[in-house]
Amino acid sequence: MSEFTFRTNLFVHADGPLAEYVCAAEPLGMSTHRAAQLHELHAGHSDTCRVLQIAALHLP
Repeated sequence: MSEFTFRTNLFVHADGPLAEYVCAAEPLGMSTHRAAQLHELHAGHSDTCRVLQIAALHLP
C-alpha cells in the first residue's frame, strides 16, 4: 500500500508580513520590487521555500 501525502496550499498577499515569515506560503500579487525584497529575506533558505521560488520568477 502506498503512503498518502497530504499537501495544502497556503496563499498570502505578497505585500503582507506572512510572505516574510512563512516559507510554505505562496505569495500572490507580487511586484518586481517586492520580489527583490522577499528574495533577499529568504535567500539562505532551502529549495523547498515557496516564497524564494516564486520571488525568483518575478525578478528580471
